[in-house]
Amino acid sequence: MRLSILATLFVLCFIIASPLRAQAQTPAGKITGQVLDSATTKPVEFATVSLTSTATGKPVDGTITDEKGTFTFTKVAKGTYSLSVSYLGYVSQSVPSFTISADKQEISLPNINLRSNATKLQEVTVVGQKALIEDKGDKLVYNAEQDISNQGTTASEVLRKVPSVTVDGDGNVQLRGSANFRVLMDGKPSSILANNLADALKQIPADIIKSIEVITSPSAKYDAEGTAGIINIVTKKNSLQGVSGKTSLSLGSRYRNVNGSLNVKKGKFGLSTSVSGYDSNNRRLNLTNRTTDGQSTLQQESRNLSLNHGFNAKAELTFDPDTMNAFNLGVSTRRNYFLGSGYQTTLNRGAGSEQLPVAYSDLENPWNGSGYDVNFGYTRTFKPKQELTFLAQLNHNESNDLYDNLLYSPEAPLVQRQVNDNTSPSEEKTLQLDYTQTYKNGGKLELGAKAIFRDAHSRTTYAYTFPTQTDSTVINNFDYDQDVKAAYATYAFQLRKFDVNLGTRYEHTTTKGVFLNSQWNDDAKETQLVRSAFKDAYQNVIPSLSVSRTIDTIHTVRVSYTQRIQRPQIYSLNPFLQLEDFNFGYRGNPTLDAELTHAFEVGYNTFFKTTSINASLFLRQTNNSIQQVLAPEQLVVNNQLREVLLITHDNIGKNRVYGLSLSGSTKPIPTWTISPSLNLNYVSMEDNRQKREGLQYNLNLSTSYEIAKGLTAQANAGYNSKSKMLQVNIGENYYNSFSVRKKVMQDKGSISFGVNNPFSNTFIFKYTVITPGYEQTVQNINYNRTFRIGFDWTFGKMQASQKQKKSIQNDDALSGGK
Repeated sequence: MRLSILATLFVLCFIIASPLRAQAQTPAGKITGQVLDSATTKPVEFATVSLTSTATGKPVDGTITDEKGTFTFTKVAKGTYSLSVSYLGYVSQSVPSFTISADKQEISLPNINLRSNATKLQEVTVVGQKALIEDKGDKLVYNAEQDISNQGTTASEVLRKVPSVTVDGDGNVQLRGSANFRVLMDGKPSSILANNLADALKQIPADIIKSIEVITSPSAKYDAEGTAGIINIVTKKNSLQGVSGKTSLSLGSRYRNVNGSLNVKKGKFGLSTSVSGYDSNNRRLNLTNRTTDGQSTLQQESRNLSLNHGFNAKAELTFDPDTMNAFNLGVSTRRNYFLGSGYQTTLNRGAGSEQLPVAYSDLENPWNGSGYDVNFGYTRTFKPKQELTFLAQLNHNESNDLYDNLLYSPEAPLVQRQVNDNTSPSEEKTLQLDYTQTYKNGGKLELGAKAIFRDAHSRTTYAYTFPTQTDSTVINNFDYDQDVKAAYATYAFQLRKFDVNLGTRYEHTTTKGVFLNSQWNDDAKETQLVRSAFKDAYQNVIPSLSVSRTIDTIHTVRVSYTQRIQRPQIYSLNPFLQLEDFNFGYRGNPTLDAELTHAFEVGYNTFFKTTSINASLFLRQTNNSIQQVLAPEQLVVNNQLREVLLITHDNIGKNRVYGLSLSGSTKPIPTWTISPSLNLNYVSMEDNRQKREGLQYNLNLSTSYEIAKGLTAQANAGYNSKSKMLQVNIGENYYNSFSVRKKVMQDKGSISFGVNNPFSNTFIFKYTVITPGYEQTVQNINYNRTFRIGFDWTFGKMQASQKQKKSIQNDDALSGGK
């Protein structure tokens, strides 16, 4: 029933847009241009551009410039117009009159150069607002700061609303049906995301997120990107002169956070600081049933409570001694604490009808993590349209994970205790050099070189305690090094009416690992420490091609091909055994190889006055695909072998995905916005033993309505269909949320109220594991209905400043968490 209602709403959204689409087919003019800083020739973002009819002297349209300083007016009627540009801290500029006629429907204006003005302004009025979903050609952008329902939530909740992205009931993320992708913050890796992605996203407050970029066909400028693409979380920043800041507070039944930022920029120096703290709690009921040869052999019921809190802080110093040089130095740090506890009842049955004793277990899982990032950048502008940038970065991460299991039976107060203790520090060092040359004909050449040095370590002990037997200890240590050296070249140019981007990238990778493990010696009937090592080296030449054309000013078609590799990250490699009970666990696979992917895509987007539509068809062929698999494993416990079902990752063979992504936004009336999206994937997976294929899809609908000036309501709903992995069938799930926000204090502050899943107290997530020997069904029941109230306040004086800086983007390693 819920699915049919959501599907009906989805169809209605595009029916509403149909008459607007029909109107857009009438002949219309198009005006394009770019706004630059007259001193640095760099783009001026967020400049206000007004289009005025010279016949009436009245404005007919307005917009703001994007991050490249460009602007576009479409569906412009025939006539004569003038254009004016203004922005804080600059002298306003006007463009002489020009005419749209039947013979000349497209006007490309010369670059508009703005001259700096030292006058300070105490208040800012923004006359333009970005759409919720924007197609930027090489990426799809979800403007999270425009979505009021995000206030007081986490990055995990925000990602549910991003086209092409799905988030399941446990917070695991997929991009176009794949868990193999890379997540960045502000275009570079972060220690926050270094461990389990699903948990990390729940630690990032939505209030600090400006937008989320989805890049599915990156050029060769990017690292050997994730199989499915890149998700870049862009945080809010302030590049304005003077002193400004923002504070926000959110209180909720499951999640609380407080955030503050302060930005100071005076003359050549700038300082940006921010700090955020969070606290959350979650209750979950898990029901598990395993059948072997058609008979129930294991039944489990576990109740779990997780408590999570921590803080993140960062500071960045900029120094611009003149218009030709720019320096920046940034430092960030984090500290996170997690405490999970659970009580579980296990009913085992024998091969026949006999029932074995009931087992009870208590689990405590304290985890704490910390990390810091340091980055430095220097940009030298030799002359207009020629730039050289040097970047360096250090990421350090510390983690300690403890699993303390107590096993009981009705006959004995304590049968066994197992303590798994893991410490896993890691470090990543990056050096990067980029050169950009823009030519008079509009062509752009980019050259670069990069080196990444990764070191990761894992120190694990498994201590077993028995009331009537000798205690035992097992050791599992792992050291892993990975070095990547790369060089790239891209050239973008215009060929007749086509925009072409050609590129190639060379990467050389070396890896090595050392193990020190306790292993069972069957001849000696005891465990022994065994040291082993491996090393590998490989190289890849990675091409990329993108061709696009704009037709009739409002239709753009793009065709692209890219080949990428994807390396496994430490979470997938770490052999630490996370044994949450005495029957199941997770362990990384240190022998994983990198994936090789061929990605083809055909995209289309159109936009007119109140409606935009984005669509793409894609094919992704991955060889040596990394997938989650389950298998029984023999573990040594007190010098005895014991079988446990383990989840791990493996290179299963081939993975082919055919897909359709469709998203859009429309405004039936000025105060009402509707933004639907659809992702449809047909997945085929195979290895040497089996082949699985099937259709999966997800729908999302966001809508907002301005009830009165300063008072806005918003709703969001989504549905994820059933899906498949090689050994797992995942059940369907849905979600919904409502929120309302009122601006106060002369629009400098706002108060919001929201609720997630108001129609159900629980979020049910089911999956079934299918192997030749047995079938196991798990039902996770999360108590996640959430009420929240939030407040934010912006303060300070601001003046425009336009220095831009580049950042490191390490987007080559596998992410996706569990």
